[in-house]
Amino acid sequence: MKHRIIAWVLLLCLCLAGCAAGTNNENQDDAGKSRTGTERAMIPTVTVPADPQRVVCIGAGALRLYSYIGDMSRLCGVEACEKGFLISVRPYQSVHEELFRSLPSVGAGGPQGAPDAEALLAVHPDVIFSLYTSDSAAMDELQNKTGVPVVVCSYGKTEAFDTAITQSLTLMGEVLGRQERAKTVTDYIESIRTDLDRRTRDIPDAEKPTVYLGCQSNYGTHGLGSSTAGYALFDAVHARNVLDEAGYSGYQKALDTETLLTLDPEIIIIDAGGLALFLEEYKKDPTVYDSMRAVKTGEIYLQMPYNAYYTNLEIAFADAYFIGKTLYPDAFADVDAAQKFDEFSRALLGEDCYKTVAAQMYGGYGKLDPALLR
Repeated sequence: MKHRIIAWVLLLCLCLAGCAAGTNNENQDDAGKSRTGTERAMIPTVTVPADPQRVVCIGAGALRLYSYIGDMSRLCGVEACEKGFLISVRPYQSVHEELFRSLPSVGAGGPQGAPDAEALLAVHPDVIFSLYTSDSAAMDELQNKTGVPVVVCSYGKTEAFDTAITQSLTLMGEVLGRQERAKTVTDYIESIRTDLDRRTRDIPDAEKPTVYLGCQSNYGTHGLGSSTAGYALFDAVHARNVLDEAGYSGYQKALDTETLLTLDPEIIIIDAGGLALFLEEYKKDPTVYDSMRAVKTGEIYLQMPYNAYYTNLEIAFADAYFIGKTLYPDAFADVDAAQKFDEFSRALLGEDCYKTVAAQMYGGYGKLDPALLR
């Protein structure tokens, strides 16, 4: 059903894609001071107030997207999991920690959470932004229980540069009357994607080292065998992902050491969130890992984990530049990944956030200290 959310956003980007067709809201006035989704056959729409002043965001990543473009003074509640959980790797929480802790809880939240209609009603929102589910029936039910319009957003399938993200931000901007801020952010995201492509698209494959992502976070931390074919950040810099070249597709949760030895990448990028697990694996059988080319040559690098209650865009973008600089130093000679991290967090959240994340992640971007393997 994830594709259905994306379809709603694609088809109704400025038509307030939501869940229940033709649903009215008690905040709508008779003078038509509301934004109503354009009627199209078989496409759900939702009516929202023209100037919603009380907003809640539920589900993985909804509050983050709102933090990028929304007026934080309009928030009237947040999910409990947004009050300090994994704050070091969720920059939007770090920036707004005091505010989030001061607001009422509108449910537990979390990856396995579900909307809490009673808690939502208690804070009297004018609109609910949701990333809980693409199930229209579930969102219809929530809207019917609360009488509050529910606007469904999405991160899409590729996490960092998916068009569903920019379309969701545009959608939020339209609902909130913050179209100018939304355009500033979406144009900025596109400029990042374009710059990465410009720097790397003409590099011949023969001049590119092969690379592997290890310890990829996915509903928790994992060891070196956790990786993805078609990895968005590798694709953004036209990298030679060994999984792509070996014919794999999608996420691989636990590739065994035999497979890793066969893939034998020249460079390994490790998601720092899973580094401790890799070190445990290594120390159990170092001779196996020492046979890998990247381990022999010391070409193992740490990127910051960006998946924590979905994608922290500022971290993902900085990771892409770090990967680019690691693979193609000449093409990224002017880039410092830590500075890029702060540049992106300032643009999206208004504050530098790199030190907060790096302090919890082995000092931040860089080559893995060989002493950790001994």
